Amino acid sequence: MLNKQVNFIVDTQGNRVAAVVPIDIFDDLMVLQKALMTNKPGERELYRFLVKDAEASGYPVGQRYKPGFMITQGSTATLEQAGSLRQAVIDLRNNLLVKGVLVRTKDRYLFTDDYLFNSPSLAASLIAGNNRSGLDAWSNDAGFTLKQSGYGKK
Repeated sequence: MLNKQVNFIVDTQGNRVAAVVPIDIFDDLMVLQKALMTNKPGERELYRFLVKDAEASGYPVGQRYKPGFMITQGSTATLEQAGSLRQAVIDLRNNLLVKGVLVRTKDRYLFTDDYLFNSPSLAASLIAGNNRSGLDAWSNDAGFTLKQSGYGKK
C-alpha cells in the first residue's frame, strides 16, 4: 500500500490542503476508520488465529517493531505437534501444562488464563503445533494481519 502514488492539492502558499489517493487505499482507510470508531479508548484490538481444531485470540503488547503477544483466556491450541516444531515451543507447552495455564480437553488444549508470549510467532506456533510466522498468522476483525497493521517494522 505504501508504494502507491498519492497526489496532493496545494494552496497558493504551497501548503497541502487535500490528498488524492487510489481507490484501494481509500477503501483500506474506510475499514481502518470503522475499526477505530468501534474500539473504545484504551480498549485493545483483538487479533485471531484459526487453525485445524484450534481458535485463539489475543493482542500485541509492547513495542511495535518487536511486540510480545497476550493470548486471552478461553483460547485453544491443537493437540497435534509437528516433528519440526522448535524445542523451545515444546518446552513452553509442557511448562504451561504443568502450571495449569494450559489444560487438555478431549480434543485440544484450553488456556485457563491469559498468557503473555515473547512474540506473536511463539504464540502462533504453540497454538498450531507447527512453526508459524506470527506477524502473518494473527489477523483482526477487518482482516489485517499484524504485519499489515504495522507490527514488526522498525
